Amino acid sequence: MEAGWELGAAAGRSLGLCAALLAAGCALGLRLGRGRGAADRGALAWLCYDALVHLVLEGPFVYLSLVGNVADSEGLIASLCISYRSPCACVNYMVTG
Repeated sequence: MEAGWELGAAAGRSLGLCAALLAAGCALGLRLGRGRGAADRGALAWLCYDALVHLVLEGPFVYLSLVGNVADSEGLIASLCISYRSPCACVNYMVTG
């Protein structure tokens, strides 16, 4: 494997956090969708994952942007925002208009 494929610390934490959110979203969606069809449970699991991503990853970015400067903040979410500098499209739209 080439040296260019190594993950940095922020990328590893990001993947770990996203994997945890995916597991939590799927578990929540499947639990809430008991008694429904497979397509409905899958859609509900995806929506739960999407909601968790918005709350856990994008919510703190917006909060840090409103009360201070993301670049001056410390912590996991701030380090992810700083290292990638490209939040999701909805946050980008909110910031740029």
